Amino acid sequence: MSARSVESYVMSLLSTTFPDSGKHITKETSLVADLDADSMAMVTLIFAIDEEFGVGTDQLGELVVNCHTVGDLISATERLQHERA
Repeated sequence: MSARSVESYVMSLLSTTFPDSGKHITKETSLVADLDADSMAMVTLIFAIDEEFGVGTDQLGELVVNCHTVGDLISATERLQHERA
């Protein structure tokens, strides 16, 4: 998938996962401060991204700890996708 596809998928996933956030989700949106993502929500995101892109939950799990914004999550997914190619 292209980088645009990764971004589109992650944005759609977040909109579905956090429908009551009341905020327009952008790359600058904070996963914790703006969306109130807890550890269970993050695990759900990791598994959904792994299922869609096959990036490996072990690798993505480590990176998600360092993902503070939606843009960070998109970049991490793209990087892992390219590393596995």
